[in-house]
Amino acid sequence: MQFKIFQRYSNSFLRVSLLVALLLKKIKRTCNINKSRKERRFWARQWILRRNRLGASDTLLKQLALENKEGYRNHLRMPKEKLDKLLSKVQHCIQKQDTVMRQAILPKLKLQVIFKIFSHIRFIFNTCFYIPSV
Repeated sequence: MQFKIFQRYSNSFLRVSLLVALLLKKIKRTCNINKSRKERRFWARQWILRRNRLGASDTLLKQLALENKEGYRNHLRMPKEKLDKLLSKVQHCIQKQDTVMRQAILPKLKLQVIFKIFSHIRFIFNTCFYIPSV
């Protein structure tokens, strides 16, 4: 028994289209199998886990603040006292909570990064627009 829809198509055309549909279904199935998510070997890189103990903020800036106040000021373009005063004013605005997946970045570290970026921008503008006298 033939359906009215297929009466205008030849048998060879129907066979080819059925074969193409089956091949597409097979290809789709194999692609989905290959896309299965790989299991992670590790959740966090080891150097990221050591960042709080060995990072520049923790080691360099603490040592500069204790031993070389001028070096600290030169690094961030701001003395430690002013940074602490500013931190006390904005800490509640920029502080986030720790989650199950990750620890939040400390507000002091955020401020230190911001001022380090500002010092680089200031240096770039000063060197770009410097016109030497001839």
